[in-house]
Amino acid sequence: MAAVALDQYLESILRSDRSGINEIKLKAGNPEFDLFTIYLENHNNGIHAYDMDVSTILYVVSGSATIKSGEKSIDMKVGNILLLTEGSNYRVENQTDSTVLAKLKFNPGFRYREFFKDFAYKGQKEQNVIDQIIDSLMNEHVLWLKTSQVTRSSQVMQHIIDGYLNNDLFMRALIGAELTVMLILSIRAQRMATPTSLDKTKFEGSVLDSYIDEHYADINLTAAAKYFGFNPNYFSNMVKQKTGKSFVDHVDERRMQEARELLAQPDISLKEIIARVGYSSKSFFYKKFNQFYGETPAAMRNRLFREANINLK
Repeated sequence: MAAVALDQYLESILRSDRSGINEIKLKAGNPEFDLFTIYLENHNNGIHAYDMDVSTILYVVSGSATIKSGEKSIDMKVGNILLLTEGSNYRVENQTDSTVLAKLKFNPGFRYREFFKDFAYKGQKEQNVIDQIIDSLMNEHVLWLKTSQVTRSSQVMQHIIDGYLNNDLFMRALIGAELTVMLILSIRAQRMATPTSLDKTKFEGSVLDSYIDEHYADINLTAAAKYFGFNPNYFSNMVKQKTGKSFVDHVDERRMQEARELLAQPDISLKEIIARVGYSSKSFFYKKFNQFYGETPAAMRNRLFREANINLK
């Protein structure tokens, strides 16, 4: 199955289902595949609540959905990945008509701690990151990886699902390797996010980046201040005082990071990139980009293509 058609294929399965069950099991291409089983979250009515007896990965192939885990509310968008440990519980809410939520349920005995243990080969810095991940999973039972649809980690995730559905040679070994690649890419991109508590009356600097990650394309100071429960002027001053940068600087920095990632994708035009990262003016975007990177978007795109050996001629 072509990777570009994966979302349409999975959508067709959801549309054709008449069973009324909450989870639709996808048949593995190889009946002896023993790592995990993939399910699709159905769009039927009723309560979609689960108590997990195995480790699970949720991946939003298209659309969006809200995951409630304990007192945590996780607004997942297309490309987002959520790790859940065994013993966790969650509800699936607010699916859109276009939502395709894939669920990789690992076979009993799979442990994230064991899977992560070889990630940090040498170096305390890597080990500290792994310890943070393990602590989050053990204490919160969830780890939110806020990858987007165009990031490499999300594309690898799609390839994992596609491989599961097919029966190519060495697919079990390849999927195991790709799981490692997907998680490392997500971690290196620093897209881990803390699920937002339903109590939003307290502002903590550690959650500001998570909020901007989710809303950078259509963000504004007034809405952000309201989210954290503050007056806009007070909120603006507090962000500057606590972080040393203004709220606008934080937003521009996040937009520039996303623009750079999108520039590396040859099938996305500059016009589309400008819209995706939240700028309405081409000239203003170019000005900000040049200030941030010291080169034009076109120059950076050409350099990124050369580094990746991409030749569009």
